[in-house]
Amino acid sequence: MASRKRGSRTRKRRGDPGQLNLFDPPVDKAPARTKRAAPLRVKAKRIKAPPVERSVVFSPQEASTYLGVTVSTLKSWRAKKIGPKWTRRGARLVCYFPEDLDAFLRRGPRDPDRS
Repeated sequence: MASRKRGSRTRKRRGDPGQLNLFDPPVDKAPARTKRAAPLRVKAKRIKAPPVERSVVFSPQEASTYLGVTVSTLKSWRAKKIGPKWTRRGARLVCYFPEDLDAFLRRGPRDPDRS
């Protein structure tokens, strides 16, 4: 007589019969959905603010085109402090205001010694 090993029998899994196993074939039947009423949504009215006038700023490329010089000339003028007024936006962004470019065209290059 052969001795049986303990636990060698396959046992039926107990669990939810509706739960799918990893190896079960996919079921084509989708569960029926009930149509729910859509939640009420109220649109918020936007308050229109008056338009804000933003000053236009020129990049060095745009300013060089406006003045008729090269970008390297503007860079040289910035280093020598003889060109139009410029501002720095952030760490590296150099910009020019159109009013400052017009003022530079009217008065010409300034002497760095006579600020």
